[in-house]
Amino acid sequence: IRRPPRSTPLYSSAASDVYKRQNIYYAQMIQLIIKRLAIAVPTLIIIIAFVFGLMRVAPGGPFTSERALPPEIEQKINEAYDLDKPLIQQFGIYLSKIAKGDLGPSYKYKDFTVNELILSGFPISLTLGISAIIISLLLGSLLGIIAAIKRNTIFDYAVMGVSLIGICVPSFVLAPVLSLFFGLYLGLLPISGWNGGNIYNLILPVVSLSLPQIAIISRMMRSSTIETLNSNFIRTARAKGMPKRRIITKHVIRSSILPIIDYLAPATAGLMTGSIIIEQIFGLPGIGRYFVVGALQRDYTLVSGVMILYASLLMFLILLSDILRAILDQRVKIK
Repeated sequence: IRRPPRSTPLYSSAASDVYKRQNIYYAQMIQLIIKRLAIAVPTLIIIIAFVFGLMRVAPGGPFTSERALPPEIEQKINEAYDLDKPLIQQFGIYLSKIAKGDLGPSYKYKDFTVNELILSGFPISLTLGISAIIISLLLGSLLGIIAAIKRNTIFDYAVMGVSLIGICVPSFVLAPVLSLFFGLYLGLLPISGWNGGNIYNLILPVVSLSLPQIAIISRMMRSSTIETLNSNFIRTARAKGMPKRRIITKHVIRSSILPIIDYLAPATAGLMTGSIIIEQIFGLPGIGRYFVVGALQRDYTLVSGVMILYASLLMFLILLSDILRAILDQRVKIK
């Protein structure tokens, strides 16, 4: 039987169908992005309003101190920062500044705007978060897949036991222990400071952040892999004689990683915005330090700016996870 030439209607019709399906898929993907953005904008406004009101309900103010200021000076300060206006008007002024990309001046860090403080601290928190999430994803997924393949063996029990300990021990407990052992007793690693992003200064903070995430991801990956290995399409692949390694690399990993993608969005946002306690323990000048100082000293604009950054980053990562899930699993209906 001779194969018909590619110019025949058989091939042209098939190519046309594929082209139409691709166009439909791309259109649905664009529609998904538009819908998510349409939901994200009002959600972000609600978060801004909640933080704005919560900071002003708290007792005290940004210029409250043990020594009371003269009334005329306090009045001038409030006028300079629009704090003498009604709350609704203050919120409207603040929203208009945010729409222009201006998060306002810091009330406590003189001569600095919130934009400048975030730009100085966010790269440090970003470096820590990205490093921790990459290590967590690689090691956690690898350990979870191997534990699922070698289920009910010594390796499986060891991974699950250690991961349970990693989940139970929080980062703020793990960080001082690592500093004490590797920094003070052995003298192998520095226990504080940024030092221009020196890799030796990054090891202890990144390890402290990543170990609990490795434990969580490994357990999730193990459960997902076991469920995938027992699915019908894996049994079909085995019945067809497909090699075990090809089944795992082509089918199992792609299906098992889908729950991990959903989990990575909030986990990555939390790590990238910086762990407040970890940055305090290791003396890192990330945005976590600014958030703590701003909350304690009622620096309204600084706390609101950090929260806006976190909320925006979380929404972006959730959108990215939805897109990745739709790409990896064509069975997912794009809504």
